[in-house]
Amino acid sequence: MNRISDEKLEEVIGGASVSGTIINAFTNVIKVLIDAGIGVGSAIRRVHDDKLCPLE
Repeated sequence: MNRISDEKLEEVIGGASVSGTIINAFTNVIKVLIDAGIGVGSAIRRVHDDKLCPLE
């Protein structure tokens, strides 16, 4: 394996782009947070309106 000088290393370009996989993962995290918020909001509304299903 050849050693690369510091000057040549400064000229290397790449690795700084955002890939589709990262965007997809970020989108999935946002969807999960929105779904969790909807679930918590619905539960709070049902408790507040006293519209819970009986557990018996």
